[in-house]
Amino acid sequence: MYFKQPIVRPAELAAALSVSTVTLWNWRRKGILPEPISFGPRFIGWKNDVLNTWLANLNGAE
Repeated sequence: MYFKQPIVRPAELAAALSVSTVTLWNWRRKGILPEPISFGPRFIGWKNDVLNTWLANLNGAE
């Protein structure tokens, strides 16, 4: 699974990983998930290249 859109929103990421957004925030707090970028007061997300690298590293670790 690789992301093509430039910015991935939390709901999109949660759906792609089959987890809840609460799980995403728990992973973020524990340092499992990369930190998102704030693009505005109510707009956060991850750059696709950051997530693609993170996923590749997860897959390589298995």
